[in-house]
Amino acid sequence: MVAPLDAAAVLSLLGALPVALYVMHEGILLWCNDKFAEMCECPKEQALGRSFVGFVAPEDRAFVVDRHRRRAAGEPVPDHYEFSVYGQESGKRTPIHMSVTLVQAGATRYSIGVVVDLTEQRSVAAGLACGGAIERSTPAPVLRVAAGVLVVPLVGHYHAARVQDLTQTVLAAISDQRAHALILDVTGLVDADERVADYFARTAAAARLLGARCLLAGVSPALAQLLAAAPGALHMTSAATLEDALQLVDRPG
Repeated sequence: MVAPLDAAAVLSLLGALPVALYVMHEGILLWCNDKFAEMCECPKEQALGRSFVGFVAPEDRAFVVDRHRRRAAGEPVPDHYEFSVYGQESGKRTPIHMSVTLVQAGATRYSIGVVVDLTEQRSVAAGLACGGAIERSTPAPVLRVAAGVLVVPLVGHYHAARVQDLTQTVLAAISDQRAHALILDVTGLVDADERVADYFARTAAAARLLGARCLLAGVSPALAQLLAAAPGALHMTSAATLEDALQLVDRPG
């Protein structure tokens, strides 16, 4: 019979995992594995006891702090989201996906996080694509469906960093093709958060400045709630389906 592992052995095993892990209490990092320390460019002995927000890119800190505060207060916020980790030595921004679980131990509540490096994930996906698999991080196509009309179908998961890349691609296409209408078909979008909604609103505002009207097709009830709270959402017109959006293109905005 195999003897059960003690706490020290469990931590040793977790420390060697290729996925970044951490344990936090009231915003202070209590434990992390080697992968997390490597990602943050900070030795573990220096990382422990520090505020977790110090490992978050400055431009993302307000978002991360607000999400943590709301979760701690019991609000029904998503338990996973994307932002960039801040390299303590180089200042490098590493886009990551983080899943958080709250664990109650006696009178103390801990946050346990799993962090995935999205740049590594893309590299793996690219390798699989070369072998014939579908690359999930492939940029969404910008389709010209009529003179001056662009359609972008969004399918699957879109984290904040991926939507930011998409925004740059879309705005370049509007300028290059002198488009007067942009349709973002979000029918196949999965599990968007408030930052994704904010990027959509910003994309619409920027498109408008370039002379293009932005329409959303296939908005889900969950995304509609997020967009309602996003600054700039009034720049967007919504349609139930892509067909409906195409019919709205030539109507006054």
